Order: sequence, then C-alpha cells, then structure tokens
Amino acid sequence: MGNTNFDAVVADTFTGALVGAVTGNVTGSLTPATGSLITGSITSGTTLNAIKVTPKASVATTSINYHKLFTIGDETGTTPYGFGDVTKPTTGIMATFGRTTVATSTQTDTGLDVRVLNKVTNTGENVLKGAYIKAKNYSTGTVGSIVGLNVEVVSDGTVTNGAIGIQLSADGTVLEQDLQFSNGLAFVALTSDVTANSTTTTLPAGSLCITSSSTGAGSVFTSDGSKWQFLTNS
Repeated sequence: MGNTNFDAVVADTFTGALVGAVTGNVTGSLTPATGSLITGSITSGTTLNAIKVTPKASVATTSINYHKLFTIGDETGTTPYGFGDVTKPTTGIMATFGRTTVATSTQTDTGLDVRVLNKVTNTGENVLKGAYIKAKNYSTGTVGSIVGLNVEVVSDGTVTNGAIGIQLSADGTVLEQDLQFSNGLAFVALTSDVTANSTTTTLPAGSLCITSSSTGAGSVFTSDGSKWQFLTNS
C-alpha cells in the first residue's frame, strides 16, 4: 500500500468503482494485491466508462497557482524523472485499444479525446486550449532532434475512404485561423467567396487563404493586412 493519509482497501480488481476527488495528498502508491488490472465499469447516462475521475469544483486556494486533474511525474513540468532502460526508447503514456466486434454502421473509434469546456462569462481574457504538447531540451542537454508532434497513419488492410494525416474541423464556428505559425502569420481555409483586392481580412500581411467557394476556388490568396490579394512570386 505505501504510506497514505487516507484509508483505502485495494482489492484484486475494482468492479464498478467510481474514483472521486480525494481530500489530502497521497504520499505512497496503491497496488492491487495480485497485480491485476482495473476491470470495472461505470455508467454515466448513456456512456460506459472503465475508469471515471470526478474533479473537485473550482475554488480559489491560497498559495496554489495551478489546478491539475491528473498528473504523472513532476507536477511543475520541469523535472525529467528517470525511468526505463537507457539503451531503449521510453514512453510517458501509452493507450492502446481496438474494436473486438465488427462495426455494422458508420462509427468513429477515437484513440484520444481531450476537451476543455467553458460555460461561464469570464471577465478576464480566458484562453481555452484543447491540448498543449511540449518537447524541451534544456541548455545543459544535447539531443539529436526535437519533434513537437509526430502523426503516423498506417494501414496494412483496406481503407475505403482514403487516409488522412491531420484533419482540421470546426463545430458550428468559422475558424479565423486554421493554422498559426511561429512568426505570427496564419493559414485559413474558407467556404465563403473570396475576391482579390475586395474581400477584407484582419489577418496579418503575408497570411495565406484558400476557399471552397466557386468565387475564388483554385486560387491562393495572401493578406496585405486588410484585403486578400492573389498570391504572386516577388
């Protein structure tokens, strides 16, 4: 069990366990007696969960600058804990699953679904980020290369509708920028008409635009700071 400041009983498996907020700090580790896995199921409405974590309500706390629902390793994100064989690749988190029954209708299987939601009227400039990924090499370190995000699509079988590396979409909202680059310039894909030297834009000069509308389709436009212009070589 390790040292903890709360009472807990760890069985071989948790069946239908609901993991709620724990008051206090866990200083040890919880390990099932026989090393078996959590196999429970929790139903919330029409959703079946293997594990469900319910966070505490938002509350201002003296001396606390960050609130995190789930943390592995250093909560400040600055200490690289050593683990694994130094001659082998290491992975922080790995989740693998697959469908074991045949899908007989159009279904979407998602490996990672991360959402941040807001339903309050914030008086400050609150920024929502669906995901934040960081790969950092400190000044004292040496690496061969750094990759912020690697997306790999592999199929050894039949793909009826084609393979997509990265798919950008919006839910009921027209994106002002589909991509924003490190220099502040942007790329946007519109569905509305774009007419050179007429259609206005607020994107920085040098940003790029394409559209699926018949007016402007097939052309690449660049922002001059106020209007879209045909992209030409300078």
